Amino acid sequence: MKALEDTRLFAGYDSEHHPLGSYAALIGTFSTSLLGFLGWMNASGRRLPERMGWKDLALFGVATHTVSRLVAMDRVFGVLRAPFTRYESGSTAGEVVETARGEGPRRALGELLDCPFCLTPWVASGFMMASTVRPRETRFVATLFAVSAASFFLHRAYEWVGEGLHRARAQARILGKQQKKDADADANVQLPGRGPQVVEPGRAPIPSPS
Repeated sequence: MKALEDTRLFAGYDSEHHPLGSYAALIGTFSTSLLGFLGWMNASGRRLPERMGWKDLALFGVATHTVSRLVAMDRVFGVLRAPFTRYESGSTAGEVVETARGEGPRRALGELLDCPFCLTPWVASGFMMASTVRPRETRFVATLFAVSAASFFLHRAYEWVGEGLHRARAQARILGKQQKKDADADANVQLPGRGPQVVEPGRAPIPSPS
């Protein structure tokens, strides 16, 4: 059976290999899970909130950002990605750079887990579905990750301020050395009128021309 990317409709999509069939399976899984949850809510007599307050939207938005980035790039969470990705190099703030490996579903999952942007709808839907069933517990977990995000940005701000101070100190040292060098050069230059006096026999000393 031909892979989806090799069929007439999708052939020539790109010169690289993209597991389009596996992508479609992931989309189907996401859609089925979401529709299944909505169907279960309706069958159980539960009602979705008419709208969410801006506080919850902000809280879940920050929590979604944090969880997506942790799952996709955190060094420790690499144990979840390792079956589907290949380690390339370390990055800043305890994060790593990885690439998806394998073919078919394995590669598709690797590309999903390696991409914080791609993970965002999955994580966001998890928070939203959980908040309709267990709002108090969901807010607690989301707050934990939101506080982690705030701490992360404070760490980055501390690093940026420290780097700025290091650069300022380095520039001050360079400027100080240059000023000392210029002062030494000026001290070795004879200014007019301050040189040795010319003395002719039988005459008073004649000062150098100024």
